[in-house]
Amino acid sequence: MIGRPMSENERLYASVLIVFIVYFALNSLIFSFFGDDSPAVHYLMTLSFLGGMAAGVGFFILTGRAVRGKVVDEAAEPPVKRNLEVLRKALSADEVLLMDLIAGSEGVTQDSLRFKTGFSKSKVSALVSELEKKDILVRERLGRTYRVFIADWLKK
Repeated sequence: MIGRPMSENERLYASVLIVFIVYFALNSLIFSFFGDDSPAVHYLMTLSFLGGMAAGVGFFILTGRAVRGKVVDEAAEPPVKRNLEVLRKALSADEVLLMDLIAGSEGVTQDSLRFKTGFSKSKVSALVSELEKKDILVRERLGRTYRVFIADWLKK
């Protein structure tokens, strides 16, 4: 499949088209070999219909597996979440709390982190500075405080 995965309706439509294409292709082969008045034509037409149905149903089932495989891949955790899960094992509990708050609302101010955590100004400042030294956070000056962002490498 090239391009985007087909929707359920597109797969069904393509399956019905395959049924008709295979049916009419087999019918024209049957009529070209046996003619119109052969007694075997009726049985062979039934077989061509069943062959067309088998091709259409097979296509529908096989493309469904491919689409489900794509959905599972797309449903994987976003990179930020996955990277944060790995990172949280190496951080202290206070640092993990800060990272969760920052990941939840990107660009949060250092001042609002203080209110959300209940930590003192100096503790929040020290934690953010430490995470900035580890290249986990990025601070941007905003007046008398800082806006805090997750580092770009964690988002990839």
